[in-house]
Order: sequence, then C-alpha cells, then structure tokens
Amino acid sequence: MLGRLRMRFILLSTISLLMLLVIIVVSSNLLTYRELVFDADRVLDMLAQNGGHYIKEKELPPQQPGLSVNGEKRPGSGLLEHFGPRPLSPEILYEARFFAADLSVQGEVLWVDIERIAMVDESQAVTYAAAAYSKKGARGFIGAFRYLKLSNEDGRMPAENDIHVIFLDCGRKLYTFKNALLINCMISFLGLLVIFIVIVLVSGRIVRPVSESYEKQKQFISVAGHEIRTPVTIIDADAEILAMEIGADNEWLADIGRQTRRMAALTNDLLTLSRMDENRQQFIMIDFPLSDVVAETVQSFQTLAHSKNKNICSTIAPMLSCRGDENSIRQVVGILLDNAIKYTKENSCGSCDDIMLKLEKRGHSVVLRVKNSAGPVSEVQLRQFFDRFYRTEQSGNSETGGYGLGLSIAKSIVEAHRGRIAAAAPEAGTVQITVVLPVR
Repeated sequence: MLGRLRMRFILLSTISLLMLLVIIVVSSNLLTYRELVFDADRVLDMLAQNGGHYIKEKELPPQQPGLSVNGEKRPGSGLLEHFGPRPLSPEILYEARFFAADLSVQGEVLWVDIERIAMVDESQAVTYAAAAYSKKGARGFIGAFRYLKLSNEDGRMPAENDIHVIFLDCGRKLYTFKNALLINCMISFLGLLVIFIVIVLVSGRIVRPVSESYEKQKQFISVAGHEIRTPVTIIDADAEILAMEIGADNEWLADIGRQTRRMAALTNDLLTLSRMDENRQQFIMIDFPLSDVVAETVQSFQTLAHSKNKNICSTIAPMLSCRGDENSIRQVVGILLDNAIKYTKENSCGSCDDIMLKLEKRGHSVVLRVKNSAGPVSEVQLRQFFDRFYRTEQSGNSETGGYGLGLSIAKSIVEAHRGRIAAAAPEAGTVQITVVLPVR
C-alpha cells in the first residue's frame, strides 16, 4: 500500500511539474518567436515604403512610440510605453542585410539586387526569388530569410513593375532563438530532474501518515474479525442447543439464529478483504471452463430469483475458458447475481424485469455483464459502488441483508486476476456491472 501510494504521489507531482514547465517554455518561446517575426516584418515594411525598393539612407525610419517628431516625450507616456511593440532603432538601415528581386507575373526573374548582402550571390538570389514566387502568402520564411512580396494589386508597386520581393536576413536572430530554446529546454529538464529527486526523497515522509492510518485500519479489521468470530460461533452453538431443548419453532431462537448467521457472514467478508489487502489470499491459477462455471452459478441462483418473482435471463458464449482461481471467479459471479436479485426494482404492476447476464469473448479478453432494473442512479453513486460499506439510499435497509462489502470483494478478486470491473447505467432505470478478464 505504501509503495503504490508513494508511486502515485511521485507520478502526479512529476506530471504536474512537467506540464507547468512545458507551458512556461512553450509560451515564452512562442512569444519570443512572434516578436522576432514581428520585428522582421516591420523592417520589411520599412524597406517597402519607397515603392518596393530600398529606402534612401537619408530617409528616417518610422517615428518611435512615445516620442514626438522633434524627439520630445509625448504626454501620457510613462510606464505604459514599455508595453507593446519595441521601437525600431534609427540604425536599422545600416544593420539590416537584405536583397531584392523583380519578377514577371509568369514567375520569370527580371532583376536582382544583392548590393546590401554578401552571403548571397546572383544565382542564389534568383533561386530564392523563384521559391518566394511559388509561395502563396505575401510573407514567410525561406531558410533564414524573411521575405515580403509586393505587387500592383496592393498599391505599393509602380504600374510598370509586376512583382517585387524583398528578402531580409534573419539568420543571426534565428540562431540566437534556437540556442535560447535549447538552453531553456536543458534548464527545464535539469530542474525537473532535481525536483523529481527531491520528491522521491521526501515522498515517503509525506505519504507515511496516510499509509499508517490505512495499515491501522486493516489491522483493526483483521483483529476485530477474528475476535468477533469466536463469540458469534458460541452464540450460534448455544442457540442450537436451546432449540433442541425447547423446540426449533421458538420465535426468539429463530431470530438469534438469523442474526448470528448475518454476523458470521459479515465477519467472513471482513477477513476476506483483510487477507486481500495484505496479499495473503491464496489463488490457485489454472485454466478452467468459464462458460460452465457461469452457467452453473446462474442455475444455482434461479431458485432464489424465482422466489422473489424475478428471473435471470442469460446469454453465455460456449467453450470460453479463463486462467485464474475457479472458486474466486465463481464467487464474483455469485456476488453480481446476488446484488442484482436484491436490488432489482419492481415496476408499477408489481412484477420485475428480467436480470440480464451476458458472457462473451472480445479480443484477448472475456467480458461478463450483469444488468438489472433499478431506481435513478447518479454518476457519483456509480463511482462509489465498489467502496466498502457503500449502499445506495434505495437499498440502505436491513431487508436486503447486505453490508455493502460484496462489490468490494468482487473488485479485489478481479484486480487480483489482472482484470477490470466497472458500473454503468446504460439506460434510464438500469444498472450494469461489467467484468473484463484476460484470457491469458
């Protein structure tokens, strides 16, 4: 128990931290990349102001946010001026490395200008221009170059020209961005590793109080079950002796006998759960005919169902086998049928719908379903079906003779066989318990 609880705590903590780091790294780098693209597009727009050709060096860049034309601070600027787009430096004209090309509408390269770049020759410029022509959008990346396509349609090209493309070198910024992304990922990974080690070291102390409380609860159930069994056995034996002396039809002795049998059944269920919690329940795993076991169990419960004006309708696929403990699986089927018989709700005419049992094979598993009519059941109640001592309000009375331990025992047995069990309400007014067991 301590090991499983500790592993769940470590797993949940690590996943939560990982998700937080992923959100921080991804969001911060996306914003950085967005800023990089935004700055590149502003530079391209500035270069395109002069009809798609280079801006003359005497021309100034766009006015910087927060400054008037003569360079004085504008009213209302202050703390808020630090938010929003970063102003372009007047030196951007001298820092930018770019080239341009003119193309015809058919995509033929008419002219290239590589005066302001050294890393691209004329043939490479022609190749880049042809690649930009084939792109659908007006902006984008080709390698480390951000490009902007201008045409007569957008009004920024002279009528005598067809298509003008400007390429801005963003290689240095992209390289810096990639390095920053790699460093962020490495720091996040190292941080996650360090915190994971810390969580592993302190997780034992964190879950110890819960584990100790659970262990004390198991110990109490085990001790109480053994201590109660002896007086219950003595009371039952004394009642049988009195019945032989004063007659077996005595009302009070009959009631004592019924209550001692109920108490003995409760004690046995508690001891069964205690053994399973402590992994002391011994299962004999063999291949056995599951179809025959289910059919025999259904037949043994038909008499009880008929006595309560109910009927079990079964559909059992033949020749299905399963590997496990035959008696335990028989107990699971009995628990499901017993619960269905106890809690099937009568309809308005006083009769009951059939209890449906179906056994079939699906892939590498066998599926057992038991469905019965019932009152309205919420999703919260369905999730609590397998909790110990849980009973729905409709069945929370002594007439059913149950203590809410049957489905808990069934769940423990199914999980010990590496299977799954679940409750659902496939239709209004019905409850279905589904058991999935591996064939091998």
